[in-house]
Amino acid sequence: MDQNNVVIVGASTAGLFAAYLLAKERIPVQLYDVHEGLGQPPRTLIVTSKLSEVLGFVPPEAILNKVNRMELISAHRHSWVALQEPDLVIERQRLIELLARKAAEEGAKIYPGFRFLGFEDEGNKLLLSLENVVQGRQYTITTNVLIGADGVLSNVAKAASRDSRETVTIAQAKVVLPNQASADSVKVWFDRERTEFFYWLIPESEARAVIGLISRNGKGVRDNLEGFLSSQGCETLEFQAAQVPLHDPLLKPSRAISNSRILLIGDAGGQVKATTVGGVVAGLRGARAAVRAIVGQAPYRRTVRGLKAELDLHSLMRAVLNRFGDRDYDRLLELLNTRTRNLLATHNRDVFKNAFFKLALTQPRLLLLVANSLLNRKASR
Repeated sequence: MDQNNVVIVGASTAGLFAAYLLAKERIPVQLYDVHEGLGQPPRTLIVTSKLSEVLGFVPPEAILNKVNRMELISAHRHSWVALQEPDLVIERQRLIELLARKAAEEGAKIYPGFRFLGFEDEGNKLLLSLENVVQGRQYTITTNVLIGADGVLSNVAKAASRDSRETVTIAQAKVVLPNQASADSVKVWFDRERTEFFYWLIPESEARAVIGLISRNGKGVRDNLEGFLSSQGCETLEFQAAQVPLHDPLLKPSRAISNSRILLIGDAGGQVKATTVGGVVAGLRGARAAVRAIVGQAPYRRTVRGLKAELDLHSLMRAVLNRFGDRDYDRLLELLNTRTRNLLATHNRDVFKNAFFKLALTQPRLLLLVANSLLNRKASR
């Protein structure tokens, strides 16, 4: 491996994890982020137990709560899944601070307050332009490997490719945990009259929770959320929002320029599950794949192949769910019998590819539901 330094733009969870892994391999790495304070603004997230496996360690300081049950609610049905391994409720800022500390301890250089402006091809290297946002001064550095981990509006992705990425808006409110909710259970409501995706309740503790939704265009999302909170008898204690990309199977997460490479990870690479719009674990897997490509001098498209297949499946499932109506969701929950719930309990949403065909064998009527939904939607157009 050529020991020229690797440059990472973006102190996201994926970017910091890549810096940590590269520094452990004793590869010089510099990470630049536009913000002075890492992890801002704070946001509550729920991830699967796959998080600790991908990280290679348990991040206790980032974990707010563990949940063992998922309740699914449609217009006229109610079902549940008892999780074999609990989901983890985490604070994003705490996880970022932990990853930054571990990366620095391994020798990664982290420079907050620098905006990435663009790059030029120098033939045997890339010449990167950066701006110190406090001083207003511009700097140039060189590298053969640039990792873009700078989020949904990635400047690295824009500079490397003109491809556009579809995005959605996440909005959620911290609330007092409602009396009808449990600190041990996540709630998911499917209501096609009010949202194309779903509403959720994620308990942070015995006293607090976050309730939220996903919006395609962001219009009226705050009013929509407030209306749902009112229906649940809740008031907003704190509002959180973020823009998130959806995975696109056709977009490439890397680009070769002369003797240099640009790799996109995390939100910058659209490494987000389209079904649930969750990207923490997927982004960390993308970081691992990028580091494997750098250390092993392998094509990134090969090392990221397993993750891409998983995300492609979620994109296909989202395309199907977008055609569902309330009756379809009622039928879906009705079909979740003991065998299918047990299968879902043992195959979490970050490794769902392993369960997909097993579900079809366990409950063949799920395929019939999908087919009927697609045919009915086409007939109604």
